[in-house]
Amino acid sequence: MQWSLDREIDSVRSEFPILKKCVYLISNSLGAVPKKAQEMLLEFYRMWAEEGVGSWQKKWWELSRKIANQLASFLGAGEEEVTMMANATHCHWVILSTKFLTRNEKRNRIIMTDQDFPSILYAVSKISAFMGWEIEIVRSKGRPGIDVEDILKTLDERTLFVATSHVSFKSAYIQDIKRISAKAQEVGALTLVDGYHGPGILPVDVKQLDIDFYVGGCLKWLCGGPGNAFMYVRPELLENLEPQLTGWFAHRQPFLFSPEMEYTRGSYRFMSGTPSIASLYTATAGLDIIKKIGIVQIRDKSLFLTESIIKKAIKRGYGLFTPQEASLRGGAVSVSLPHAFAVKQALEQRGVMVDFRKGEDNEPDVIRIGPHFYSKEEEIDILFQEIDSIYRSGEFKKFPEDITKVT
Repeated sequence: MQWSLDREIDSVRSEFPILKKCVYLISNSLGAVPKKAQEMLLEFYRMWAEEGVGSWQKKWWELSRKIANQLASFLGAGEEEVTMMANATHCHWVILSTKFLTRNEKRNRIIMTDQDFPSILYAVSKISAFMGWEIEIVRSKGRPGIDVEDILKTLDERTLFVATSHVSFKSAYIQDIKRISAKAQEVGALTLVDGYHGPGILPVDVKQLDIDFYVGGCLKWLCGGPGNAFMYVRPELLENLEPQLTGWFAHRQPFLFSPEMEYTRGSYRFMSGTPSIASLYTATAGLDIIKKIGIVQIRDKSLFLTESIIKKAIKRGYGLFTPQEASLRGGAVSVSLPHAFAVKQALEQRGVMVDFRKGEDNEPDVIRIGPHFYSKEEEIDILFQEIDSIYRSGEFKKFPEDITKVT
């Protein structure tokens, strides 16, 4: 039975300790930690302390598989179609280092956009240089999103991959991945989607999107902390791919310690070395709560809260770098206002947590506001009341305009 977010918001909020000390509107950067995460980490310690090396046989060896299969339900994927990884950049390295047994050597182009997350751009550019591939970057031209037609017209028989985002990290713009995938299949290219800003805040169905690879993480909307990235691989591809960035977890018989690599079947085929077991323990706490509430309810509340942010920003004459149209908007709103970084710092001192992103080229500097299912409507009011007060008092002038620290 799903929770009613309106009726049980206090019960929901009691599961997240940080909500007692601040207005937390930064879940697009780091989801609030559930109390249960502490219990899970203590369980990890107890097992290590009491079972020692026996922990591998008792629980740890299968833990990545268990968490991955739990995540599959948030992606519309099946069992053994999702693999846990340390981070999304690692996921891209594993996928793009894979030996594509049936690929045409004439396919040597990777299509990306300037709205994709920089860490992914760094990784793909280095992989491409090593592999002799070309990268074509589709430009947003100062807009919060990419015109899908601009992407589609770049896809042709030379394209190996289109590697782009489901939801833009900077603007929360939702790309039309289904159309991109359809065109990619038409020309024989593969799709690699960075979905880090999708699962946990909007419904995702990788089968409906009809994509080849989908990468995400529990760090943000899934409230599972760092070290819990994941990737979906289309099952028709899974058994025919040989990842070159590999390790003993991916071996068919790992405890034989054979010097020759023989890939296992299923999701562990894409594993590499020993995973961070402690991180895996924290993942379950957020997943359990979100599953209980339900993604549809979470999406409905998210749209309501982000619409409230948009209205209040427009009323004050601030700019938006996020679509107003609900179907194009993810879980956060990027608001352009004067002295944005200084205002962000002043808000932080007042106990209101948002983050800042610097504009590139023709883009504006923005504060990103990311409410989640545990946020209250009155917290949006508090945010804008505090911004009003910061401008009236001139408090923002006390803070540096240059970026010196994280978020």
